[in-house]
Amino acid sequence: MLGEVIERTVNQSTQRVLRDKNLRPAIAPKVEITSYKDGGDLDFRMEFEVLPDVPAIDFGTIKLEKMVCKVEEKEIDEAIDRLLERNKTYTRAEKGAKAKKGNQLVMDFVGKIDGVAFEGGTAKGMKLVLGSAQFIEGFEDQLIGAKEGSEVTVKVTFPDSYHKQDLAGKPAQFDVTVHEVLVGEKAEMTDEFVKKMGFTDAAGMRKAVSDQFAGDYESAARAHMKKELFDVLEKQCKFEIPKSMSDLEFSSIWQKIEQAKKEGDETLKNKSDDDLRDEYRHIADRRVKLGILLSDVAMKNKIQINQDELSRAVMNQASQYPGQERRIFEFYQQNPQHLEELRGPILEEKSVDFILSKTKITERKVSSEELMRETEAEDEAEETPKKAAKKKKAANE
Repeated sequence: MLGEVIERTVNQSTQRVLRDKNLRPAIAPKVEITSYKDGGDLDFRMEFEVLPDVPAIDFGTIKLEKMVCKVEEKEIDEAIDRLLERNKTYTRAEKGAKAKKGNQLVMDFVGKIDGVAFEGGTAKGMKLVLGSAQFIEGFEDQLIGAKEGSEVTVKVTFPDSYHKQDLAGKPAQFDVTVHEVLVGEKAEMTDEFVKKMGFTDAAGMRKAVSDQFAGDYESAARAHMKKELFDVLEKQCKFEIPKSMSDLEFSSIWQKIEQAKKEGDETLKNKSDDDLRDEYRHIADRRVKLGILLSDVAMKNKIQINQDELSRAVMNQASQYPGQERRIFEFYQQNPQHLEELRGPILEEKSVDFILSKTKITERKVSSEELMRETEAEDEAEETPKKAAKKKKAANE
C-alpha cells in the first residue's frame, strides 16, 4: 500500500506543479525519488521537455486547391458488372471437359516437402477458381487442362516472404485429385439479385454505388488538400520540436520498417539503413511538428470532442472486426484510458477543418484516374512501404 500511496502522491504533486507553473510537458515527465523516510518528507526530481510556443499563423493567407471529381455512369456500370462477376453461379462442365482459366475446381490435395506431408498442406473438397491467384504463384497454372477425375502433381516453390517461416523459400509438391470441373456464369441484374444484395430496386443499388464512389472521391480530394495544407504549415512552423517526441515517433516508424524488411519488402532492398533513417526521421519530425501545431490550434480555439464523436470512433473500430464487435465495445468500456488513442485523430481532423474554414480554396475538376493517381503517390511517400502497398491494393480492389 505504501507504494501505491507514494505513486499517487507523486502523480498529484507533479500535476499540481505543472498546473501552477503553467508548463506543458512534451511527454510524461521522468520522475526520480531522491529521498523518503517513514514519517518524513518525500523528495523527488522530475525531468521533462516542454512543448514549444507556437507562433501565430494567418490562415487567411493560405491558398489551396481542391480536386473535384464527378462520378460517371460508366464507372457505376463497371462496378455493378464486377459485382455480377463476383456472384457467379457454377454448374458442372460437360464430361471430359478440360479446365481453363475462370473455371472452378473441386479438389483434394496433399502438399509435401522432401516427400513428407507438411502441416496445413492438406485439404479435401477445396474449391478453387483458376486465375483467382488464391494460391501461391504457379499452382493454378499447372491445373489448367485438368479433367474431372485427373490426378495432377503440382510443383511450386514458396516465396521467400511467405508468412510461414518454416515453408518460406522451399520447393514443394502437391498431389492433387480433381473431383469436379465447374463452369461459371455471371449473375444477371434481376429483381432477385438486387434484393439479395440488400436493395429494394436497381435504382437504389445504382445510387448506393454512386454514393460510395462520391464518398471515396471526396475523401481522396480532402487527403490531397490536407497534404497541401500540411506542406504549407510545415514551412511556417518556425519552432524547435522536443527531441523526446521526435525519438518516440521515429521509434514507432522504425519498428514498422524493420518488420517490413523481415517480410521481404522489395522497396527497401536498395536502400541502406542510414538512408532509411534519414528519410523516416524527416517524416517523424514532420508529424511531431504538425501534431504540436494542430494541438495548439485546438487549445487556442477551444475545439472539443463530444461524446457522440467518441462513440462513432469506437463503432468504427468495432466495424473493422466483424463478429467481434461486442468484444471491442467491452474493451473500451473496461479500458477507458485507450479512448485517448481515438481522441488524437478526431482532434486532428477537427483542427484541420477549422484551419480550412479560414483558408482560400479554389476547385479544379479532374478525372477519377488523375485523382487516385495523385493521392496514391502521396500515400506511398508518407507511409512505410508495406503499408502503402496494402493501401494501393485495397484501392484497386
